[in-house]
Amino acid sequence: MTPFAPIRKWPEAVAFVVEHHGDDFRKGTRVPYLTHLMAVAETLASAYPERDALIVAGLLHDVVEDTEVTFEGLEARFGPEVAALVRAVSKDDEAMVAADGRPVPPKPRSPQDERALWRRRREFMLAHVRGPDVPADVLRLKAADALANLTSIARDLANPAVGEGVWERFKVGRGESLWFYREVTAAVEAGIGGEPPAAALRRALAAVSAEAPG
Repeated sequence: MTPFAPIRKWPEAVAFVVEHHGDDFRKGTRVPYLTHLMAVAETLASAYPERDALIVAGLLHDVVEDTEVTFEGLEARFGPEVAALVRAVSKDDEAMVAADGRPVPPKPRSPQDERALWRRRREFMLAHVRGPDVPADVLRLKAADALANLTSIARDLANPAVGEGVWERFKVGRGESLWFYREVTAAVEAGIGGEPPAAALRRALAAVSAEAPG
């Protein structure tokens, strides 16, 4: 068996996420956030071992949304393909406001405003993964991200020390969170439904939905 060539930009990407996410934890836990990024990259490397930019984008997919890194900086460092994939799955308030013409409510925001903004952001993000023209790699990246999140939620639901309390970590609770993952799963199914990450995502959603009544 011929060994695979090294993943282009992988060592640099690992150093980059350690620099920018190294002290971060998963919401409401002491689980290092890097484990989520590695889980996403692992899913992509397993299913699409020849797609270097996709694997690297899996590792970097939250770095603009959650740190001071910009899309322009990411492109300069890792190239336009990686930056475009990260942009497609990132919260981007500037682009959202440009698209719908409504400003983001200033802080401090009421709980009602926060929930409305959460929904608006998710609808904007979903627009990037719905429809026949969405690039397959965008759906693959989104599927791997959602799969990692749902796997983590399922693990916490099964933990007696956490259980249904896991939903308290999310701004909008169980119902809206599951709505979003159902919509992501539907978009993934429509575009790459025959690929392994889509099947894994479907199973993960079913497991979490079964654990969460209502």
